[in-house]
This record gives sequence, C-alpha cells and structure tokens, in this order.
Amino acid sequence: MKLIIARHGVTLENASTIAQGQTDGTLSSEGKAANEELGRELQQHFFKTIYSSPLGRARQTAETIRRYNPHAHLIEDRRLMERHLGILQEKPYPVPYAEADVYEGMETASSMAERLNAFLAELKQQHKEETIVLVSHGYLIKVLLSILHGWPVEDFHQVKLMGNSSFAVEEFV
Repeated sequence: MKLIIARHGVTLENASTIAQGQTDGTLSSEGKAANEELGRELQQHFFKTIYSSPLGRARQTAETIRRYNPHAHLIEDRRLMERHLGILQEKPYPVPYAEADVYEGMETASSMAERLNAFLAELKQQHKEETIVLVSHGYLIKVLLSILHGWPVEDFHQVKLMGNSSFAVEEFV
C-alpha cells in the first residue's frame, strides 16, 4: 500500500506561534493558496480514498485536495487528529520550547502511536494494494513516520517534517 501523507495548510495560529493541538485553527490566505497547489500536485497520483483529521485546518485541506480529485471519497477519522497539547493548547508556545518537552495534560507519543497503529491495521485490511491520502498534523505525522520506518516513537521530535501543504509518499507493508 502506498500512503500519501499530507500536512494541512498554514494557519493564522501557526504564524502567531499559538499551540493549536486539537483545535480547528484558521487557514491563512497563504495556507488556502498552498492547498490549491497541493490539490493540483496530487492529481499526478491515482487514489480513491482520502482520510482526514476532523480538525478544521486538516479537513479544509482535504476538501481542497478532493476538489481537484473528485473521484476520491473523503473520510474523517479522529485518530488522525493532532496531539492534544494539554495546558498549552490555544496559548502561545513558551519560550524556550522544544518538541520533546512535556506539559501537564499533553498527550504522549505512545498514546498517539496507539491510535495510529489501530488506524493502520484497519487501513491494511480495507485497502490492501491501494494508494491512500492521509491529511493530518505535524506532531502526528512525525509519530506516523516513526512507526512506518521502525524508529522509536518517543524520539518523534527528531523526525524531519515536510512543510505545510506538502506531502510525502511512503510504502506501508
């Protein structure tokens, strides 16, 4: 199975260094324009299914991709939601801040991995040899890439992440 892993468009909160976590966020005009380009770029791949986080910034990105690829079915899945950022959520990131830092109420890497592993097991059963698009968020994508490459999920903060409105193609066996 081929996974096309796309990151949502840039948001107003990204630009203001606000910790969004499991909030919807507001796509910026730059994010919306970049999503249009992403939708066009993904026309070079054939896929029938797009899975998206239900959070607004990812869902809107997935809807744009689907507009350029109208044959695809769009499915929202809560397991693709961003990491819950606990007490940081909807507040400015502290300075200094490191992705490895843990704050009260923050979701752990192992918790993200648990929901992703359940999601991947279902994908493998339902879509076997297909190409699937996944639209999600930075922290979750880093954990997903860790799982796919067999890296320790606790070290997700060391994974290089694509930019907003960008994608990576990964094999999943």
